[in-house]
Amino acid sequence: MKRMLIFIFAFMLILPNTVLAHSKLTASTPSADSTVNTVPGQVEMTFNTDIESLSNFKLFNAAGEQIETGKASVNGATMTGALPPDLANGVYTVKWTIIGADSHSVEGEFSFTVDAPVTSPSPEASPSPDSAEASGQPAASAEPSPTVEPSPSADAAQADDTGNENDGNGSALTPILIIAGIIVIAAVIITLSRRRKS
Repeated sequence: MKRMLIFIFAFMLILPNTVLAHSKLTASTPSADSTVNTVPGQVEMTFNTDIESLSNFKLFNAAGEQIETGKASVNGATMTGALPPDLANGVYTVKWTIIGADSHSVEGEFSFTVDAPVTSPSPEASPSPDSAEASGQPAASAEPSPTVEPSPSADAAQADDTGNENDGNGSALTPILIIAGIIVIAAVIITLSRRRKS
């Protein structure tokens, strides 16, 4: 009976130490239930005891979809992991699984909210006519088509042709007039001769 009491007393002394030996989360970045105004580059979790390198975590969005993260890195009692830089605004949950100093697997989770300002791209301004003039590029304008004027040489050639034609006509009439004059003179002489004979 005495041995039984000693065993029970020893068990009661060991039990609290065993319970307290389980690792638990003491701090995190981002903090649990916090709202951040910028997308965090990584998540960091600190536990009350050292944890094993096999510890890891997973990230889920509000729809329960797992988000791909960097590989978890363990250093003593701290576990860190890179987060994607394009996290959209919303609520995210970190579910972690660690192996504590007592070699027991412990699980837990915490949530945080991303509420980063969204910047909309500014519309591109279309170039105005004033900007085109400032850039030194002349605006296209309609130019009148050139009119064809007769050359002086063509007019002179036409005048020469007309003059030559007139000269030709005068040269052709001169022999006819001479012959007609001879005929008229001969007729007058014959007429006068007949009158004298009579």
